[in-house]
Amino acid sequence: MTDQEKAALLETVGGEATKAAQKVLTEYEAKVKTFATEAVKNGNLITEKSFNDYKEAADKALNDIKEIAAKQGTTLQEVVSKIETNQMGTKSIGEVFEENKEDLRKIYSNGQGQKTFMINMNKNGDYVMAPFDTTKAAGPNASIDGIGAGNVASITQSLDAATLLRVGAGSEINSQYRNSSWVFDLCRTIRASFNSSMPFAMWFDELAKDGASATTAEGGTKPGVQYKYQLNSQTYKKEAALVGFTQEFSLDFAQLESDIRGKAAVDVINRVNAAILPNIIAAATAYNTGASFQGGAVVPDANDFDVIAAMAAQVDNATFGAVANAAVTSTFKKYRMGITKNSQNSYLNPPAVLNGIGFVGNPDMAADDVLVGDLKQYNILLRGGLIVRVGYNGTDFAQNMYSVVLEQFYFDYISNVRKKAIVKGPDFATVKTAIGV
Repeated sequence: MTDQEKAALLETVGGEATKAAQKVLTEYEAKVKTFATEAVKNGNLITEKSFNDYKEAADKALNDIKEIAAKQGTTLQEVVSKIETNQMGTKSIGEVFEENKEDLRKIYSNGQGQKTFMINMNKNGDYVMAPFDTTKAAGPNASIDGIGAGNVASITQSLDAATLLRVGAGSEINSQYRNSSWVFDLCRTIRASFNSSMPFAMWFDELAKDGASATTAEGGTKPGVQYKYQLNSQTYKKEAALVGFTQEFSLDFAQLESDIRGKAAVDVINRVNAAILPNIIAAATAYNTGASFQGGAVVPDANDFDVIAAMAAQVDNATFGAVANAAVTSTFKKYRMGITKNSQNSYLNPPAVLNGIGFVGNPDMAADDVLVGDLKQYNILLRGGLIVRVGYNGTDFAQNMYSVVLEQFYFDYISNVRKKAIVKGPDFATVKTAIGV
């Protein structure tokens, strides 16, 4: 018997006692009315017999109420004792198994069936056991299935799927992991105003000069020198996305609508990053100074740190001291480099010559690809901020919908002169071969 069933039974016992007391009081009240009626008939005179009958009825009612009250406590205690004894049992586990061994033997012989017992601890701290009936009868009113001993719920649901979804409209949102605008952080990024009269970027590249100065004698002819420039331009690019909403979605899921708009903005900017990275790699100068780095002797057992040092050396040599500020690799490559060991299984740290280079790992980079150099030489010009337009697209109005367009205009370029400042491997394996063979 469950705690809920036990409580219901005790409540019933208390109710029965109340009914018994009420019955006694009703009988007493009837006699009082009779006594009063006779007194009125006799001119408010009370006979000895009527008074004795009234007194006897009052005494009897009082004694009956006292007896019911006294018995009530005993009855409840008896019920509790019987319930607890029935539920907990009074015999040890071994005794109960012995008494039920025939039933258990039949189950074993037949290879199927079951017999259920309940083990409890009695007031002395000993384990006792009794057979347990798992058959479920009608139980108390319950709000959910499985309440107490598993009674079926009094309240069920027949909500349609749309209602159930709308119930969860304000639930917590767990978002997908997103990359960051990491390329913007590495490059020279400028956020400019949106100038509709200048849909392009322009810059001069200095070309190789004609002639050079020379050591001349007094009165000698001085050599001519001509400096040359080339005017270059880059037209803008646009990254855009279209997101549609029904009016009902906007009403029912306002939180999700706001979340979608925010994520769409982030995804558009991240897509700009993803589009620019291949442009940087394409513009970078391929590693081509393996022989010079060897200096007549190969690099023995070239590792990943040696590769980055060799590429940084090419940047420094070609640019007369440009600072290589980043080595960009895949995420996994960055962590693998962090656990590089020597032949004695001791961890190797990057050599001091690489102290000024930040190791940047990102999943947008291919597994073995590597870029080393001064990435601030690559220019990203964001033409205005992210533009968000809300309106109707096609048949949106007729279909009770609306659309949101997100656009980002931008330029990305590097001067031909500055391409020497960024070197691509294109991968670690290629550079290891160039410096180690």
